[in-house]
Amino acid sequence: MDRVFAALTDSRPYLKPVPGTVPLTTLAAVLPPLIYYLALILLPPFPGQRNQQLISITRSVLALVAGLLFFQLPLKYHVPFSVGLTYQLALVGLYGGCRVLDAFFISPYLFGHIPRRVKYHQEPHLEPPEILHKSALSHSYINLHFLQPREAAVIETAITDEGLPESWKDRASWALELELAMRGAGFTWTSADVRHTKKTWTPTAWDRVHSILLHVLPTLIISLTIIRHIYFCELQTEGGLSLPFDKLSYSKQVLLTAALGGFLMTAFSLGHSMFAIILAPLKPHPLSYFPPLYTTRVWDLTSVRSFWSYGWHRLFSRLFLVYGVWPGEWIERKVTGKSPDQPADIGKVLGGFVSSAFVHSFAAYTVVGGVVRDALGEAEFFAGCGIAVIVEEAVKRLVLSCRRRYRQPSGDFNTVGLEEWYDGIIGRLWWVSVLLYNGRHFARGWVKAGLVREMAGGQSMLL
Repeated sequence: MDRVFAALTDSRPYLKPVPGTVPLTTLAAVLPPLIYYLALILLPPFPGQRNQQLISITRSVLALVAGLLFFQLPLKYHVPFSVGLTYQLALVGLYGGCRVLDAFFISPYLFGHIPRRVKYHQEPHLEPPEILHKSALSHSYINLHFLQPREAAVIETAITDEGLPESWKDRASWALELELAMRGAGFTWTSADVRHTKKTWTPTAWDRVHSILLHVLPTLIISLTIIRHIYFCELQTEGGLSLPFDKLSYSKQVLLTAALGGFLMTAFSLGHSMFAIILAPLKPHPLSYFPPLYTTRVWDLTSVRSFWSYGWHRLFSRLFLVYGVWPGEWIERKVTGKSPDQPADIGKVLGGFVSSAFVHSFAAYTVVGGVVRDALGEAEFFAGCGIAVIVEEAVKRLVLSCRRRYRQPSGDFNTVGLEEWYDGIIGRLWWVSVLLYNGRHFARGWVKAGLVREMAGGQSMLL
């Protein structure tokens, strides 16, 4: 397989990896998750005191080696036949390394927490049919996951196991499940987005096939058609090279940005549904549990904050929580003197977006030849979104305060009745404008890195 990788090295002449990196080898790809898995087997405490120190040292050494191998993946290797896979290699390396540090050092030593299994139980609603149907529409898997309900909605509860695995067989199963649970589904490591509400709807494999055929694939094809049209008609030169993103008219920049966003959203949904279909026969095993990526329809979103909280996938939310949100909240409390029980919303927002900016900019760095200034588009995008969230929250509070002062002179702080019919319209125009305007920074970097060219199939000109 390594020879195959090497043979394909010249198949993407526009790939600009970090200087000094070499084509990814099979061993380099397999070792980090394998060593991580072996360390996870040793993570749950062993009964008794015998050999505890030896086990602890062995576990820590394995974890440190796995973390180091994950972090060095994007710094030592690239995928020679794909810009997109090289970009994803950087995400995997950062995510894997950070998750190892979280699992073996941050969570156990700072919070005394080792993930426990969670079992999900579902019971039918006892509500009248008309209320039940309305509930299924507003609190279900169909929310922008492009799924249509064919079953009654259910109430889902999660029950945490009291103990941790002890036998080697249970440890091996526990470790495999935890390593594969990207958002912690099935464990007490679950990200917040996995469970926004107990009201849900469980889609069948046919529901997901129906979703893919009638919603996901058409949207994906339309997005790719727009990307190909703009690339071949506007960006590709006669010599097969790509023009800079800024050579496009402003309207074409916005259109390409929207198409890239639509492609990413549906591509994530397609991959999510495909894995759910493949693993559906394992039900009720946790590996078959695929909670929704998106929990609110696009047209129901009314702010930038609601988009990032409910309208977009949060596959990296644990990473951003541990390495962005928590440090941001801590810094704000230290600077302002707030107590631990007081909210630190500005630090929370800025910390989350700064960590996301770093992760995505680092991934871009690995496909623009290691030139830092060419990888800052993603950072500008997420920084702009973070500032927009703070601005919109400040404006919202100011407007509600003015309305309350005018309508409730008695000092009642109830916000009921303070909304206006046009608030939703303004909110939708606002978040769409912010994402499309700031998203151009993201699209500019993708054009520069050759990602748009690869998506459009422009590499065929040079094969």
